[in-house]
Amino acid sequence: MGKYLVKVFPHVNCQLVRHASFRANVSKPVAIRFRNEFAEILKKLKDNPYQFPSYDDPNLPTGIYRKALFAKWYKIVFYVEGNTVFLDAVVDGRSDLNQNR
Repeated sequence: MGKYLVKVFPHVNCQLVRHASFRANVSKPVAIRFRNEFAEILKKLKDNPYQFPSYDDPNLPTGIYRKALFAKWYKIVFYVEGNTVFLDAVVDGRSDLNQNR
């Protein structure tokens, strides 16, 4: 079991469903890979969220958010408070963060 608790905001669940559905329309193996890579990132976040780089975006507070890349174009935007990791967005890197909220 990891040292950190990972919490997913409800709107992130909706983003995940939307992205997975899109991937499933492309190909079932692609959707499965998306799911598996997301699960791997969650494990890594539970072990050490600080292994991922800061997320520098002019629309977000400096030095708070971090990002984890997976499934070629996707990124998880998150922040850490104490021993809790809060997933704030799952973003298709080919689009703007504000369009996915």
